[in-house]
Amino acid sequence: MFYYRRLIPLIALLSLTAAGCQFLPQAGNKEAQTESGASDQQATPNKLPPEQIYDKQVNQDEVWGLVKKIGFTDNSIVVTLEVTNGSKQVIELNAKDDMYLMDNTRDSRYNLVPPPNNRTLPIQPGTTLKGDFVFTGRLSPRANELTLYINSSSSRSDSQTPYITFDEMFIRR
Repeated sequence: MFYYRRLIPLIALLSLTAAGCQFLPQAGNKEAQTESGASDQQATPNKLPPEQIYDKQVNQDEVWGLVKKIGFTDNSIVVTLEVTNGSKQVIELNAKDDMYLMDNTRDSRYNLVPPPNNRTLPIQPGTTLKGDFVFTGRLSPRANELTLYINSSSSRSDSQTPYITFDEMFIRR
């Protein structure tokens, strides 16, 4: 009787182990390896890149901008940005709803989602605006570079709405 009590759990453990081993790909099983490799390749293009850390600075007249990081979600791109207004007048970063990201495929434009009560994003003289800026859309799986456009429809000489670009922000996947 004592042996049966030990034998039943041992048989159960051996049968579970044997059943589990049937699902593992073996070195000689090329079909299992091919299917596994194909599914990995198909999953990679849809995978979002990890958060990107940057120290990308742009100086435009009396305005200084710094992109610190970019994060990716299923439905948006979040850019951590600092902009300092060194001029003697108020500037606006989104004067005509023209702050957006563009990827290198040129197929995808990601528009800024401005706060409803602060659409133009003004910055007072001598102050710095720091924050996370949200842009709509999921990053294209083919994209490997982003450019941030601020006041893209402004002339370069308009000091109240400075035209600024952060280009060559490469995406590590």
